Amino acid sequence: MSTYRYDGIKPEILILLSENRFRNSRDFYEENKKRIKEGITIPLQQIICALSDTIIEIDEDIPIVPQKMVSRVRRDTRYTKDKHMYRENLWTMFTRDKHALPHFPCMWFEVAQNGYSGGVGTYYAPPRMMEIFRQEIAARPDDFYDAVIIAERNGAVFSGDFYKRAKKGCPMPVLEPYYNCKSFCFLFRFPNLNELENADFIEKIRPIYESFAPIYKFLIEVAEKYSAEQA
Repeated sequence: MSTYRYDGIKPEILILLSENRFRNSRDFYEENKKRIKEGITIPLQQIICALSDTIIEIDEDIPIVPQKMVSRVRRDTRYTKDKHMYRENLWTMFTRDKHALPHFPCMWFEVAQNGYSGGVGTYYAPPRMMEIFRQEIAARPDDFYDAVIIAERNGAVFSGDFYKRAKKGCPMPVLEPYYNCKSFCFLFRFPNLNELENADFIEKIRPIYESFAPIYKFLIEVAEKYSAEQA
């Protein structure tokens, strides 16, 4: 594992982000833009660098460009009822080129007011892609279940958006929650923001990302089959 620099994320920067959202003022944001960048945006870029070897080992096709991978503080409010101009949470996503195929699975890391979290999964996948997902579960139930167990044993919690009517063909009762998903993720969450002040937490979450590898690779195979159909 390579060495890396990490300047830390202090709880007060989250307070500043919250105040920035509450004030909803361009002037206030511009006055504090440098503090926000140095206090959370740059440390998140450093976290990306610190985890990059682990992420690339999982999928070498994920581009690691830290300066382009952290969410913006300024929100796009054009298509939402929430017209607050600024976020109080920031995140980074580890995914293949979303412009080539927006439905590739992803991994992510997020810092919010109630703690820090991360996960692996797929959101808003087209129905046909989820049909392929179910076909793959039916064809390889043991492989999928082993991937689930590895993720869950390392601290991730399953969360999903489910069909109202159960899909037919699930090969094992224990797989029904996953089989009946429209989309899903495996999520870890830690509430203690003080842990973000030093780099120790990175080695705490690294094994969790490593445990995401089997489920991520299963989802990549599904996404690639879907992509080949669309070509």
